[in-house]
Amino acid sequence: MIERDLSDPDGIITVRSSGRWSRAELDAHFQALREILVQKRRNGDPVRVLSDVTAAGEQDVGTAAHILSQFRQTYHPGDRVVILTANAAVKQVVRDMLIDFDMAVFSSRLPAEMWLMADDLPPPR
Repeated sequence: MIERDLSDPDGIITVRSSGRWSRAELDAHFQALREILVQKRRNGDPVRVLSDVTAAGEQDVGTAAHILSQFRQTYHPGDRVVILTANAAVKQVVRDMLIDFDMAVFSSRLPAEMWLMADDLPPPR
């Protein structure tokens, strides 16, 4: 399951994901997310996305590659994107996968939200 929440007063788009995802589910999610981001960009609003995968199951290699492909189509330079993981071990695996992306990975929500709102901080490595 993948759901998007736009209710944050600071404009953070929260994506909550659980279980394992099918390619069709991922494609539908990223298409909907791109539509939201197009509107934000059109309005001159900053793009801030917190993707909470703390309840997600382990994905296979093909699914991970498909997600990275979707990231390339969805996010633009200057977008603030955080992946929130369940623990430090998963955080490191995700950081290694995202080495070519300007995204941050955290295993704690409060620092993730603080980073999203601080436009001048580079992603922690």
